[in-house]
Amino acid sequence: MLKIIKLGLIIICIFQSVGCTSKRSTYSIPTLKTSPAIKTDLAGFYHAVKRGETLWRISRIYSVEMQQIAELNMISDSCKIEVGQKIFIPDSFRKEKKIKQISIHSASFIWPYNGELASCFNQPKKIVKNQGIDIITRPGAAISASEAGNVVFTSSNMRGFGKTIIIEHTEKFSTIYANNQKNLVKAGDYVKQGQTIAYAGSTGRTSRSIVHFELRKNNKAQNPLLYLP
Repeated sequence: MLKIIKLGLIIICIFQSVGCTSKRSTYSIPTLKTSPAIKTDLAGFYHAVKRGETLWRISRIYSVEMQQIAELNMISDSCKIEVGQKIFIPDSFRKEKKIKQISIHSASFIWPYNGELASCFNQPKKIVKNQGIDIITRPGAAISASEAGNVVFTSSNMRGFGKTIIIEHTEKFSTIYANNQKNLVKAGDYVKQGQTIAYAGSTGRTSRSIVHFELRKNNKAQNPLLYLP
């Protein structure tokens, strides 16, 4: 009996030795950048995020509310989506839900710079929430007036914002452009929509070249993505 036990121990040791010294083949299973919790009973399709796209732009493409897409795909930060990420768009959302259209009367805004977002509206930003959006730019890139209006304020070193411009528009709207490298307009100037008003930079409380863009109505911060094309 003792011999059998010893023989068994020897065999176990041999297998352990082989297991420790032999090289086992491993297989990596390719994974898609897909949001984790998609209900399999929903009919729909995946949208692959392209460079420069935001969740808001994707929601506009398919006429779906951005919040619905974010919740279904478990996207906690709608500003942080990656190129190549697969976002599920249910057919039922497209048929039943439409984006709420905001009446902006005679004001019609355009992007001050066509770039990727570094920070979204209401996103925590240091010790406060972002009252606008931050758009990544090339250093020295031209920043355009989002809508025609009167320049009512400029600053060469506004605290936290650096070089800043504020323009008033119709219907009590105003837009703010901050962190500029150089302001090209002054208070009292009238600017046309699309006119270059500044060069992008990294003045103020930022370490990268961005334009901080705010859109306000009656001096109350609005989400710019709800008004931009």
